[in-house]
Amino acid sequence: MERKHGVPLRSRLAVRWRRWAHGARKGAAGWRRAILQWSAITLASLILLAAGIVAFSPLGHVEEIRVTRTDPRLDIEEVQKVLAPLFDRSLVTVFGPEVRSLLEQEIPDIRAVTVSKHYPSQLFVRVELSPLVARARVLSPEEEKQPPRGSGGIIGYVTDRGTYALVPQGFAGGVVLPLLDLVDWGIRPQAGAPILSQDFLERMDQAVTTLQMQFGQEVQRRVVFIRAQEFHLTVEKVNLWFDVRSPLEAQLLRYRIFLRSVGFAEAKAYIDLRLADRVVYR
Repeated sequence: MERKHGVPLRSRLAVRWRRWAHGARKGAAGWRRAILQWSAITLASLILLAAGIVAFSPLGHVEEIRVTRTDPRLDIEEVQKVLAPLFDRSLVTVFGPEVRSLLEQEIPDIRAVTVSKHYPSQLFVRVELSPLVARARVLSPEEEKQPPRGSGGIIGYVTDRGTYALVPQGFAGGVVLPLLDLVDWGIRPQAGAPILSQDFLERMDQAVTTLQMQFGQEVQRRVVFIRAQEFHLTVEKVNLWFDVRSPLEAQLLRYRIFLRSVGFAEAKAYIDLRLADRVVYR
């Protein structure tokens, strides 16, 4: 008698269970992907809707501009006038570079501009001006040869960037700044225009400091010849002549050698330190 072989009921049930579980997992994964996709679409739509409300609603427009100044030279009313085109603009479309560009067209001494937004409608602007480093007096070559007459000829200031600045009386910060006599024919510097380079100013300041610290000599007068790009520093009624064509260290070394070999007392009018191979004095 033959024995029939068949698949046990338990095995058939196990196979069916595995197939069902696999199908259920695939269905759950599909639902999960669909939910994530719809969630992403919904979130993006909400973001776009919020951006549209902020951009086009009157609540998201510039209604107030608050200006913070770090220097009394800055006229807040003038800044407000310059920034007037930003009023009623969407706050999200206003950025720092545009604000700075507007200000620099009318206020040339700007050093830094910081912009912050306080929604829904406030724009905060902080303006820093280039600091003043010297008073400026413009002289012709003939006037330069005359003895200085106090500060009556001062007509402006020089910033640390070498630009010329006109400052209302009493707005220079209360600090006594060194006086520069700017010598040239027919010079008429305009406010905000570069008149000296930063390198030139740094070189002259370094020379003044070195004369004081290493030679024990105080500078009584600073004269700048703009076209020649040289400066004369007066110490004890003798003018020391410097220029920008050779290193300052080399010119100071020539001065040191002159003091050792000749002596300061031999010079009555000037000591020319510009020449590479010799020192001329009178």
